[in-house]
Amino acid sequence: MREVTAAIIRRNGKILICRRADGSCAHLWEFPGGKTEPGETPFDCLTRELREELSIDIKPLREYCRSIHSELSFVFIEAEIASGEPQLSVHEEMKWVKPEELTEFEWCPADKPVAEKLSQ
Repeated sequence: MREVTAAIIRRNGKILICRRADGSCAHLWEFPGGKTEPGETPFDCLTRELREELSIDIKPLREYCRSIHSELSFVFIEAEIASGEPQLSVHEEMKWVKPEELTEFEWCPADKPVAEKLSQ
């Protein structure tokens, strides 16, 4: 089963979310991340993906939760930005939102339960 990692990044009481531009879940919101390459740990994958997609270096902190959706295994990891400021490259939009606002967005199906859990 293919593994996907996603970051829960908090700053000043808000969480970073991104809206997909193209592909599956186009124009829906997600926690940034991507597919794990062979031999990569989830932390390594997340570090690579966020450098590629948002031009930031992160410090993975801990696993938040796991889930399975559409034959993909998802690992959600809490992380903090070590350096850089998020820049759009593959997403069409990004926002920092308060946890209680997370349920106001239209989410990719795999991310929706995590957004709901974080909003409580």
